[in-house]
Amino acid sequence: MWFAIIITVLAASGNNIGKVLQKQATRTLPRLNLNRSTIMLYLRSGLWVTGMLTDLAGALLMIVAFAHAPVSVVQPVSAVGLVVLLIFSHFYLKERLQWHEWVAAAVAFVGVLGLGASAEPSHLDHPTASPWRVLAAFAAMVALLLCEVWWRHSGSHHHHHHHHPTVLINGGKTTPNPAHAAALAADAVLCGLEAGACFGFSAAACRTGFILAARLSVLWVPLGLGASVALTSTGFLLQTRGLKAGNTVVVCVAAATSSMITGVAAGLLALGEALPTGHGMKVVRLGSWLCILLGVTCLAGGTEALAATARALVACMPPWALRLLPRGWAVTVHRLQKSKAKGGSGGGLGEEEELGGDHDVV
Repeated sequence: MWFAIIITVLAASGNNIGKVLQKQATRTLPRLNLNRSTIMLYLRSGLWVTGMLTDLAGALLMIVAFAHAPVSVVQPVSAVGLVVLLIFSHFYLKERLQWHEWVAAAVAFVGVLGLGASAEPSHLDHPTASPWRVLAAFAAMVALLLCEVWWRHSGSHHHHHHHHPTVLINGGKTTPNPAHAAALAADAVLCGLEAGACFGFSAAACRTGFILAARLSVLWVPLGLGASVALTSTGFLLQTRGLKAGNTVVVCVAAATSSMITGVAAGLLALGEALPTGHGMKVVRLGSWLCILLGVTCLAGGTEALAATARALVACMPPWALRLLPRGWAVTVHRLQKSKAKGGSGGGLGEEEELGGDHDVV
């Protein structure tokens, strides 16, 4: 398992560092197009070629990792590539890191060590479940996600354009409609979550191809890779839409969080991957996932991004969901929703009326 973890860290590091090197090279290069002279300029740039080869090597190593380890381990560890990227930026790009970024990097590193410590030799074996059950379960999860994306985006276009005008006329001046702004912010967060789910299922698709190839036919390997590419492309489209509508950091944090959670869920529920047998090691595995999740999320956007993401998710929560929470949590969420609504509209209820309304939550 340690071999697969090291390969995953190297692969994720190659993906991130390669993109940074390419971006550094483009500062002295013209905009990329199909012109022969422009392409030759890129190919003659040693920095750009190095970044491209590093990125490609990272992608190939990631495929090797999925062939040898469960997706519930590889997908969380792949997020640690951001830690290596920050360290690379600190020493190569001379970017100064804040103390909380070093702490977040250490927390994520502890999570990786925990995943390796909680691994068992049997986890490297392919699941014993029927390959058709694995395929059906994974296809059902992907179909559910795609149906949700299609339903939400086919209805949200009409909802945004016909029920939330973009501007209001107030004293001869145009001001943004608070309801429309809140809807766009919620849509951006949901796009980030959907994009992350696509990325998580993309990793699971790659792993599914190798599992089915070992049990059925080697033709499942290219089919799994093709499905992985399609899901990744869909994720990038959803993430781009979210970035256009909302805060960049919040969308990226939502995508990173959703990617890890979805990858773990797909591995455990669809692919039949097992947790450690001992109760102590199960706690270590869960704690490791939590450490990586918290560390990477803090690195992606810092504590302010975590708070902003939490507020945005609270704003998206429907009223019926509050009844499922404990009373104390429901009251807190209700207050956050009211404060966000008052901040967007410039007015609202007084404190006494707000506290009185909390009694109707549960």
